Amino acid sequence: MQSARQALVVEDDNDIGELVRIVLRAEAFEVDLAHDGQEGLDLAMQKHYHLIVLDLMLPKVDGWEVCRRLRQHPQTRSTPMIMLTAKGEEADKVRGLEAGADDYITKPFRPREFLARVNALLRRSVDYNQPVEILQFGRLELLPQSYQVNVGTQQVLLTPKEFELLLLLARQAGRTLRREQLLEKVWDYNYPGSTRTVDEHVKRIRQKIALADPHSTYIQTVWGVGYKFEVKQKDV
Repeated sequence: MQSARQALVVEDDNDIGELVRIVLRAEAFEVDLAHDGQEGLDLAMQKHYHLIVLDLMLPKVDGWEVCRRLRQHPQTRSTPMIMLTAKGEEADKVRGLEAGADDYITKPFRPREFLARVNALLRRSVDYNQPVEILQFGRLELLPQSYQVNVGTQQVLLTPKEFELLLLLARQAGRTLRREQLLEKVWDYNYPGSTRTVDEHVKRIRQKIALADPHSTYIQTVWGVGYKFEVKQKDV
């Protein structure tokens, strides 16, 4: 019998935490509930989760710091993560995305909307009725249907948003895309101010790929404009 998917909900409001737990259980998740940031960090290190739902305004360790630490740890750096908060200001949303969250839902929310966002984030299964698509660029290999990145025989673990950003650039290799375009297409989020969200994700993608392939670069900066996908060899 296949084990249930595991979710961690880090939320200090008991009513909201229980609501999220009920909604996720209806989708066949087993749900652990943490009531502060430190407890959330401790639980995240104890077992493998398929999804983390994280409030921002938490006791002990706030949600931004929890997200940042989880994205730095090998065990949780690619775990799908949704931030859930009462804060609706644009700056808070951007800060959450920059910290590494894959999506952001503002309270109050409708359970159906929440589930739709969760399912969209977790839609990773391969449709075996369709041919498997593989994009190959030198030693770098992208498998869009399974959100998988390989460099030679080594797998590179990216978060869902990191993968979607890399894939968007790769599908338009050689073409420069503005930061605003990338932000809108990957996050469905037309933010007229800071585009640091894109820069932070590009930085993490580069760092992760460099661990597997230190001799090549794949995302090039076009200064003052944005980024383009182009394979280059580093100078020795």
